[in-house]
Amino acid sequence: MRFSFRLQRLSLPLLFSLCGCASQSELTSIRLDPSHPKYSSKACRDSIAASEIHKDMKTATMVASPALIVLSGGLLLPLIAMNAGIDAADRVDASDMAAQCGGRAQKSSEIATDVAVGAAMGVAAGIPVK
Repeated sequence: MRFSFRLQRLSLPLLFSLCGCASQSELTSIRLDPSHPKYSSKACRDSIAASEIHKDMKTATMVASPALIVLSGGLLLPLIAMNAGIDAADRVDASDMAAQCGGRAQKSSEIATDVAVGAAMGVAAGIPVK
């Protein structure tokens, strides 16, 4: 019975951790217009190259988050805070990349809203299933 409850409690966070496999920076780089004059600039190329770390961090977070939930006994808030920080850094860098490469940069308020929504989903995923 106790194992079943733990499995139910962890199923939603595991599901959410597997959703959205691409980083925001990666999605932004795919959406850029290669015909835009800024796209071929050194600043744009440097921005795209620097954003590769977010792809690696997203993959590591997808693998580590479920394991950390299990190992911590279900402590979600520190994990959600860590993931929100990683998400915020990714979104800020994606916005900067868009600005450097001729795309539309997101406003700070848009970034904050997106990070808050992601964190709220993480909190909702941690609600015990009864």
